[in-house]
Amino acid sequence: MKTYAKLVRTFLLSGEMPKSKKKNKVKFYIALGIIATIFIFIPCFILMAFLVGTTTVGIKEEILSNPLYATNIGNGLLLVIQFICIFSMIFGFNIILNTFYFSGDIEHILPLPIKPKTIISSKFTTVLISESIMEFLFLLAAFLGFILVNNQNIISIIMSIVGVLTLPILPLVYCGIIALLIMRFTKLIKNKNNTLTLLLLGLIIILGIIIVKYLGNDSITEFINLLASGQIRFIDIMNYIFPSTYFLVEAVANSNIAAFIIYILINTFAYTVFMVLADKLYIPGVKRISNNACYHKEKLNVILSKAKKKNYIRTYLEKELKLLTRTPSFFSNCILSNLLWPIVIILIYIIQGQDNIILEFINHYKQQEPLGLLVIFIAIFAISAILTTANSIASSSFSREGKHFPFIKYIPIDYKIQLNIKALVSIIISFSFNFIYLLIIGYFIQVTLTDFLIFVIVSFLSCVFFTYLGIYLDTINPKLIWEDELNSLRGNENTFFSMAISMIIAGALGGGIYYLNRVTLIPLPILKIMLIIMLFLGIVLIYSKVMNQGTKNIEEIEI
Repeated sequence: MKTYAKLVRTFLLSGEMPKSKKKNKVKFYIALGIIATIFIFIPCFILMAFLVGTTTVGIKEEILSNPLYATNIGNGLLLVIQFICIFSMIFGFNIILNTFYFSGDIEHILPLPIKPKTIISSKFTTVLISESIMEFLFLLAAFLGFILVNNQNIISIIMSIVGVLTLPILPLVYCGIIALLIMRFTKLIKNKNNTLTLLLLGLIIILGIIIVKYLGNDSITEFINLLASGQIRFIDIMNYIFPSTYFLVEAVANSNIAAFIIYILINTFAYTVFMVLADKLYIPGVKRISNNACYHKEKLNVILSKAKKKNYIRTYLEKELKLLTRTPSFFSNCILSNLLWPIVIILIYIIQGQDNIILEFINHYKQQEPLGLLVIFIAIFAISAILTTANSIASSSFSREGKHFPFIKYIPIDYKIQLNIKALVSIIISFSFNFIYLLIIGYFIQVTLTDFLIFVIVSFLSCVFFTYLGIYLDTINPKLIWEDELNSLRGNENTFFSMAISMIIAGALGGGIYYLNRVTLIPLPILKIMLIIMLFLGIVLIYSKVMNQGTKNIEEIEI
């Protein structure tokens, strides 16, 4: 037990982002941490609690008209935590695989006199703690939303707290068992680059389920009725896949201690099976990966022999693009993540049906009504800002280098050129997605050519500004110590800080534009020009900051 605790602590510390020793940077990061908490974590928490709470209120109203629905009072909560478990399993598989088989600590730990089950249990606990922080937040908010509108007693509250801390166990156990079996008995994954296919497959399956199940709903009222009546087949299927979710919700909703005991037993049994398999299969699987790694190292000489001299700027740009597109962790988190936002908007649209606020503003815009024109313009600016920062391309520009950071120091390329190339990569990828979305939005709202050009200009300037902002934040304290590529992104505070700042700026400018137009009656065309000028000036300021202070930050980083 003592060895297990020490390993867990060591693994957790190795994944943390190193703190700057300079007081001014520490204060700066504390301020950014407060901002991120206020503008990211708290809004997400409130939104999740509100979603579950309002859904539960709707179900309670349905129960008043049909008391037979009383047993389904927790279906809104159940659906939410089932989705959390699904995404936990999808993204958890990649994390489990990297932590168990592809982390750099394996070659140092395996020779030690430590049992395989101790190693695997400590790694599993590390993943559960470090990778479930946001999941714990969402689960806590979901249970809080349910408890507040349903007036649960202290027993239900205690069971909810235990549930929040233990619910991610079953999805991660599934990931662990699948990883053990694949790595021991198949050749599907010879290195971590093959995990991308499985991740993409999981996302496609989830998206397909969502579209098939909810595309036919006409409104949120019908959706609530289906929840109250228990006619959503998706929930029934997920109850078989994740039985712990059903028993936990049953325990919390009805203060059912017997159901809670069953919930604990399910998790205990699943974890026990996982540990038995790990004790037998883990070491053989690791040995197979080690052999493959040696093979790939031998191929490095062949690759180097084919190297040719090229223009250094073009080569550096290709290097950055290939790093993002050929590394699964970077590709899925920095590029594929741009595809999640349209899915979120589509889901909001589907759930609301025909009586939704999105459609209302679209119709206002089509009819050239002032409010519709204003809201769509503000939305385009806000979406462009958030999309650019959410993909973490800019805010992890130097963190992605990791142990290869000395490469930046020693190559005969000026820091300013390297900074601009990294910015160009972010702008190319981020604005490409933004432009595609602008084309789609423009088609659906029947945008005029003039407005479309303005949208493109605003989106591009927003992309440039927030790209250089993200790069500047990453120069202050890049996360350079990590065992695998995924670790360079998870726990990287610069991404959260960049998102928080973008939300503040987008909210402030968007709110200011709304106020100036609706209250002081400044014409929208003038406000559009003002925003473009402000973004341009902002780019000049942040570019100057990056080129001066940013280069100094890079020079001061010790290697």
